[in-house]
Amino acid sequence: MLASVLALVWFAGLGLLGWRALGGAGSSVSGAAFQQLVADGRIERVVMRDGGNVQAWLRGGQQVRVRLPDSEVMPGGALAAQLEAQNVDLRFEGRGQWPGIALNFLPVALGVAVWVGVPLGLLALGMAWRRGGRAGRVKVAEG
Repeated sequence: MLASVLALVWFAGLGLLGWRALGGAGSSVSGAAFQQLVADGRIERVVMRDGGNVQAWLRGGQQVRVRLPDSEVMPGGALAAQLEAQNVDLRFEGRGQWPGIALNFLPVALGVAVWVGVPLGLLALGMAWRRGGRAGRVKVAEG
């Protein structure tokens, strides 16, 4: 049972990491709409990630996401130069290694959970069955 709870917590954590990596909340816009926002000077802060995922905060606090081609999400690219010319807080992030490490560790964790959890579960069932058997016995006094 403990292994099941730990597995659920593990998967919930991975889901949360994936949700944060994809940008969490915010609306998604097209590439053309994003270019228009940049041209209008409405962008305050931008985080560009590997894979073309861009997360931007507009002046006024609204958050938007856009997926652009990898060629546009480069430190020396035209989009980066345009954003830097507008004094936009610009940050580039690479992919983190933790999701890959966690996914590589998952089979080991599940194997340990099975090899430890199944014998412990069977032991608990055996003990419960043995206790139940003792309670059903009736002591008979001789004499």
